[in-house]
Amino acid sequence: MGNLPRYFGADNLARMVIALVLAFALWAWVTARNDPETARTFSPVQVIPSGLDPSLVVINQLPPVQVRVQGPRSRIETLESGSLQATVDLSAIQEPGIYTRPVEVRTPRYVRVREVTPPEITVQIDRLAARENVPVEPAEPTDVPPNLVIKSVTVQPNTVTLTGPQETLAQVARVQAPVRVEGRAGSFQETVTPVVLNENGAQVPGIRLEPPTVTVIVELEVRGQVRRVVPNVVGTDQLPPGYELAGPPTVIPTDEVVVEGPPDAISQIPFISTVPIDVSGLTESRIFWDVPLDLSRLPAGVTVDRQTVHISVQIRRSTEGRTLQGVPIQTINVLPGTQVQVNPTVADVRVEGPQALVTALTAADISVYVDVGYAEAGIYQLPLRVSLPPGVQYQSVAPEVVQVSVQATNPTPTPAPGP
Repeated sequence: MGNLPRYFGADNLARMVIALVLAFALWAWVTARNDPETARTFSPVQVIPSGLDPSLVVINQLPPVQVRVQGPRSRIETLESGSLQATVDLSAIQEPGIYTRPVEVRTPRYVRVREVTPPEITVQIDRLAARENVPVEPAEPTDVPPNLVIKSVTVQPNTVTLTGPQETLAQVARVQAPVRVEGRAGSFQETVTPVVLNENGAQVPGIRLEPPTVTVIVELEVRGQVRRVVPNVVGTDQLPPGYELAGPPTVIPTDEVVVEGPPDAISQIPFISTVPIDVSGLTESRIFWDVPLDLSRLPAGVTVDRQTVHISVQIRRSTEGRTLQGVPIQTINVLPGTQVQVNPTVADVRVEGPQALVTALTAADISVYVDVGYAEAGIYQLPLRVSLPPGVQYQSVAPEVVQVSVQATNPTPTPAPGP
């Protein structure tokens, strides 16, 4: 024990401190050599608000930030973006308004934050409000098949509580429960999520409903069966030359009718046809109004809910495709003092257009040329360009690129005058 003071004397203590410093320096050098420092950027990192009073709410979308971190390579290379927690402290805010607050980022051990971009973000705060006993009305269905009749629609529960930002809540005009009838064969009930709407019928976001869902109970009456109307069009082979149907004739606004009667008789009716519609001589599209249905072949006891339909017939000019071969290739924008050779010298052009125009088209009506662009002597690969008469559409040209050789022209030498 008597030797301890001598052991911790000034000289020995100094040696111990120097030894510790040297050991730490050696450890740091070895660590830096085996696991050097590196940096890495993570983007986007979502910012999460924290500490806000429960009576307040953030009403704007907080922008993500870009975070650059630094640390040992072994840590940085295995780091995932989810390990970074970007937050904005809102604990000091007590009133609605717009505030600017710094972004704080928490990182795992041995990882340091070098930079956050942007370092601050803008937060818009509003007071949280609620409206109780808001009626839920069923929406008017638009997909009701013609053989179904809606007798009643009820919603349970028929009121909800709305919670959200005070400013947003003031925009709410009504709450609707969607009603989808398409594909139903009879009465039904369905659990749906009500939609919060403003006075213009647009959905209001950011509103929480309690309860979040309601039950829609729909009572339907089924009458008859649905059959499609098939237009009976005649005279398509007598359209003027160069005209054709643009597509099958269509029934407007819908091609469905309701057929009622004995089930055995209805099962024998695959579709309902119209009386003949004569389109001979038409050169433009037309709507045939109040075309009677052909009900002469219906079985006894079978009725249809309507007697006439509207038929839309679309007429267009018939088009034809054609390839004109061996069209000479011309050159433009040739530099004075040079001559140009094109290989190949002709091209094939594919066009499309009205039958009469395309049939009468000749190679002389088409210009195929290559723009030399005042190039100096050399060999070039240049694209072809095509000019067509009005009403004819370009499809393709082959080849698309030609070889153009530009050579300087040698002036004819002038003989020297004799003595």
